[in-house]
Amino acid sequence: ILLSHENTALFVGLIREFRQADRLKHHGLQARSKLLFCGPPGTGKTLCAEVFAHELGLPFFHVRLDSLISSYLGETASNIRKTFEFARRQPCVLFFDEFDALARSREEAGEHNELRRVVNSLLIFIEQIDPGGFLIAATNLDSHLDAAIWRRFDEVIWFEAPDLPMIRKYLGHVFRNTRIAFNPVGFAEEFRGYSFADLESICVHAMKLAILNGNKPVSEKNFKSAIRDGKRRRMRNQKMEHQTGS
Repeated sequence: ILLSHENTALFVGLIREFRQADRLKHHGLQARSKLLFCGPPGTGKTLCAEVFAHELGLPFFHVRLDSLISSYLGETASNIRKTFEFARRQPCVLFFDEFDALARSREEAGEHNELRRVVNSLLIFIEQIDPGGFLIAATNLDSHLDAAIWRRFDEVIWFEAPDLPMIRKYLGHVFRNTRIAFNPVGFAEEFRGYSFADLESICVHAMKLAILNGNKPVSEKNFKSAIRDGKRRRMRNQKMEHQTGS
């Protein structure tokens, strides 16, 4: 995983605090343990949470929203409570993706009383939990979060689309265990504005084309073909997002 210098320093600090949490407690201080990841899709939020858990030696639990959200009155809040109780008993990295689905602003027009109750419960659970590991929530739609949510987290970490140096670094690393017959870094300019997920999809597709052509080294022709397919997918996705207003 590639992170900005700012985020790398943040995670190094968080790991250091976790490993010396008892020392901090001795001085009446708590290690940071509640993190909010914000940024557009495909920028590495979920992967970062998984790598972070591995680095800490903690089990990683990805909370499925479809198992939490219920149409029955009060059941969603009850499911959230059980999830937080589990994290209190079991030191782990508890990861909530699409957090805005649970923590949507109570001020939005059309939001019903049940959602307000869920957000109220969520605020209390986050405030009270001392997880022994980490609570991480991730969202692509930070503007939809309830205003009171932000101050419940110890740290807000922003994930952005990779800049040109990070794109070059990614292209230099992704083929490191693959035979290639061209220099992928020379194509970095074409990927301005792409996410890491976009880049991964294109590079993997180029590798597949090389395998299907007889296990030959990945060629410039393979890569250009994968880029064309990637641009087509990207344009269609952007068109759909524009039509749906998301």
